[in-house]
Amino acid sequence: MIAGPLLLLVLPLVMAGVVYLVLRWHTLAALLAVGTAAVLGIAVIYLPVDEAVAVAGGRQVAMGETVSFMGRELILEQADQIGMAYLFFASAVLFLLAWRFTPGSLLFPLGLGLLGLLGGALLIRPLIYAALLLEIAAALAVFALQVEGRPPTRGGLRYLTFTTMALPGLMVTHWLLERYAVTPDETGLLTAAAILLSVSFAMLLGTVPFHAWVSSVIDDGMPLAGAFVLTVSNGTIWFLLLDFLETYPWLQGHALFGPVLSAAGLVMVVFGGLLAAGRRRLGPLVGYASLVDSGAALIALGMSSSVGVTLAIFSLLVRPIGLILLASGLSGLRERSGGSDQIEDIQGLGWKAPWSTAALILGTMSVAGWPISAGFVARWALGRELMAHSPTTALLLLLAGVAVMMGMWRGLSALLTRPRESKDRSVFSGVSSEGWVTAVVVIAAMLVCVGIGLFPQGLASVAVSLAGGAFLP
Repeated sequence: MIAGPLLLLVLPLVMAGVVYLVLRWHTLAALLAVGTAAVLGIAVIYLPVDEAVAVAGGRQVAMGETVSFMGRELILEQADQIGMAYLFFASAVLFLLAWRFTPGSLLFPLGLGLLGLLGGALLIRPLIYAALLLEIAAALAVFALQVEGRPPTRGGLRYLTFTTMALPGLMVTHWLLERYAVTPDETGLLTAAAILLSVSFAMLLGTVPFHAWVSSVIDDGMPLAGAFVLTVSNGTIWFLLLDFLETYPWLQGHALFGPVLSAAGLVMVVFGGLLAAGRRRLGPLVGYASLVDSGAALIALGMSSSVGVTLAIFSLLVRPIGLILLASGLSGLRERSGGSDQIEDIQGLGWKAPWSTAALILGTMSVAGWPISAGFVARWALGRELMAHSPTTALLLLLAGVAVMMGMWRGLSALLTRPRESKDRSVFSGVSSEGWVTAVVVIAAMLVCVGIGLFPQGLASVAVSLAGGAFLP
């Protein structure tokens, strides 16, 4: 009998080695990565956790069986199924687009390795030991972010630095909570634990003023690897935060919990919107747009209500498609501009790379929460809830979305520019150089984005179920 948690952790690590060996065959490596992530995502959703089932070859797989590892336990519970499925399906989409925009990159084997580590962070008990796996994953992500032939990326080093800085706080929090269990009269231990836990998660999530790595991972690193960090890795942090709130309900019941989260989210929204509006480069714009999106989710969680938790989870579920499209478009444009995303260097490229441009536009719309995109439903619902008790916050959230689109409008104007005279006529020939396969992949991703925006009921029901503490496939 194969234990499900062991399968979910070991298989990605094994396939990471296989993909690395066949990396020179770009299509094979990409399809192996996509297939591994997709198959595991389907398995974690549809295989029951309360009984063993026979799979290919007659092997019995028990998804809910507990695995002991170095004195710790790996457990897949029903509440963890959505988190694991999120990691696998988001990675599958990202690997598919990376196949067309960054073929042959180390993102495929390293991404699979990161999936094994991040999945372990969600499954390991006690939860505090997830911090060790997050640290290892952050170190591995630095290699995925590195662009060949360039100096070490600031974004990767900053990301590793803040993850390392968060580690001691999480470790000390675990010790404080163990002491409180022995001496429940010392309520000061809870206050200290709450402060340390809040600061640690603020660093891991990239909240202001710990946001230095958020824009840098896209700016000077490989865009799709940066999108992996901002969606898959960051999504793991979000699910761990929800697990902590469920495990330690006194934290959510603290009088300052809601106001602090709402204030932190509002600062991120305002800060990200202001910086996005003034960008003259596309790379930092992606990072600041994600800052606005994360701030909106924190505001929703800070509402301290079932509706707020549902909206935060729904925002988390739809976030990957927008950021992945954004990063894909940025990768395609950088490839054709010599690695630059300055406004002056991308003029007219929209006619040479129309699918990269389309992905960039729709991805920005989704992250900014504009209509017909996947991100619109969560942002609109949050705005309506905020109008009832905090219209100023709702207005600032709306203006931040407008600011993100203003920053993109400057880039779009340059991309679609057709100067009267150009030294390089091939750039403005109007003939796409991206190929029909890239067009099919991008169109499929865009249809998913628009489909979720128009028909959000499926993901909304998942968010409602997860907010209630259980998911029934």
